[in-house]
Amino acid sequence: MKHIRSKKICGHIKHKQVSSGRVLALLSKVIILALAVLYLQACAPALYRVDLKYEPSENLLKTAKTSSDFLVTVAMLNDIRNVDDKLQVGAVTIDGDRTPIVPKNVKVPDAVTASVREYFFKSGYRVSNNIPAWDLKEESINKDWGRILVGGNIDELKITCDDSYLVKTYRAKVKLTLVFANVSTKRIFDTETLESSSSLKDVSFSQEVLEARINAVLSDALERIFTDSKLKKKIEGESMLKS
Repeated sequence: MKHIRSKKICGHIKHKQVSSGRVLALLSKVIILALAVLYLQACAPALYRVDLKYEPSENLLKTAKTSSDFLVTVAMLNDIRNVDDKLQVGAVTIDGDRTPIVPKNVKVPDAVTASVREYFFKSGYRVSNNIPAWDLKEESINKDWGRILVGGNIDELKITCDDSYLVKTYRAKVKLTLVFANVSTKRIFDTETLESSSSLKDVSFSQEVLEARINAVLSDALERIFTDSKLKKKIEGESMLKS
């Protein structure tokens, strides 16, 4: 009887040893995971840079271009976004920590204005090399600013990513106000509000996706300028008017 009892005690000790081994293995995994998280946080960039630019869609490239002999001047767009830091275009968030997103090598107004100029050029207009500052007032129009003047405001421009979970959520939004004026008559003849937004869920995170999403909504917004022929006809009609 004593021998049998001894076996039971040994078995009980062995069971405790197995349980302790499992606990140690679990703790090891937790420690490794924690170290991995700390490593990734330490390696996270101080900010993300995106090449903010207009990218023509296949639809625009297939359409017939306007053939104009008059000069279109695109003024520097005014950045009126309601944000704390106008150098930024958004942020990547991980568990409450925010990493800023900024345009690569340029400020937001420069990048957006360059995109507007590129859109008009791709649409077949002669675009002036002059990029004046314009406060959108008729009395501020300079007679040296070509035939047609395009200015406006950047109302919203934002790209965000929530990287806190397995599935990442990207959101992008652009809102622009473009103002068209006849330089020779110093008269504003049209104002257009352009908006575009998108949302994307993906299991992976990359700076390339950030760039692609913001450029997609910016390009989509710009290509809404000539959704019909009315504005083109206005521009052509105004280009023939003289003071």
